[in-house]
Amino acid sequence: METTAAMSFVPQRALITKLRHHGDVLLTTPLIRALHHYYPGIEVDALIYRETEDMLRHNPQVAQRWTIDRRWKKEGVRTQVAHEKRLWQAMKARRYDLLIHLTESWRGVALARGLGVARSIAFAYPRRDNFFWRHGFTDLAPLPEAPCHNVALQLSTLPALGLTPNAADFPLSLTVDAAARTAVLAALRNIGWQGQPYLLIHPGARWFFKCWENASFAAVIDALVAHGQTIVLTGAPDARETEMAADILSRLKDTARVHSLVGLLSLVELAAAIDEARFFIGVDSVPMHMAAALQKPGVVLFGPSKVHEWSPWQAPITVLKAADWTTLPHPDSIDTATTTRYLAAIPVVAVLEAVQARMAGLPPPIRR
Repeated sequence: METTAAMSFVPQRALITKLRHHGDVLLTTPLIRALHHYYPGIEVDALIYRETEDMLRHNPQVAQRWTIDRRWKKEGVRTQVAHEKRLWQAMKARRYDLLIHLTESWRGVALARGLGVARSIAFAYPRRDNFFWRHGFTDLAPLPEAPCHNVALQLSTLPALGLTPNAADFPLSLTVDAAARTAVLAALRNIGWQGQPYLLIHPGARWFFKCWENASFAAVIDALVAHGQTIVLTGAPDARETEMAADILSRLKDTARVHSLVGLLSLVELAAAIDEARFFIGVDSVPMHMAAALQKPGVVLFGPSKVHEWSPWQAPITVLKAADWTTLPHPDSIDTATTTRYLAAIPVVAVLEAVQARMAGLPPPIRR
């Protein structure tokens, strides 16, 4: 639904800014979908960190990806200023008429003022309740009174334009690159995979407090393999994640049907690997959101995270929460550098039962 106010302003080119982590960037895609839905023909650009670019790289609804490299700060002030100046000039040449700024960064005020946009929207953050923030944008969207999913939060910027989106109508978007798909299938065959349908398990996360016990993952893999399943294990090219995967593999009773691509895939290739899988098992991390975007059936495990904000969006994925078995600290109190694994309370049998229940209605597997 749209109001007369929305019909009187029809943006031709919009800029969305989301300078956050990979998953946060992927979660902007429903908002991008919504803009295209309400304004057919609009061009939508995104300003993101360079390391998160793969989340939007092949998205046909994103016309231009502007990236900020956090390594600029290490190149000296003069070089950093030169990078910023080139970026600013390039964005200004796009002549945006709409800016939606999705974080508390003061960069949004500079963009709203400096790019000459007709409408600029940000959230009315309590920490930014001052003259400069209030007058930096044409519209401030109120934060919801009740906790809501991050996708619904971002879509709540659109009422400022007279739009009333139904959040459930806008799923995530992740386009799988054909070349990446070919590369993943070739990599699997190189390590002994023979085209069997597989379950993809991604045990790692950026922060280890979101991870389950290695022994528990090994027990799940052993049980699945004993029932004839083929497993593909994935993980980031990070020393801690590769060590975690190596420990999981070392605990297995039978590795003949287990294939490891840990540390070997880019995010674009990981998307292809997830898309080729029959099922996804993981934790609260960006691969979980990728699986949700690809509508991949799965089971994911949550610890002391705000599940209502970060659960898989509009996806056939079962969420198991450690809080259902133990008392967890408040998410805001967690030291993200801790190595404590708060998911340890989730029983192996609960995961196996959830996998069995979710897989029960799947169509017969197809061999590649």
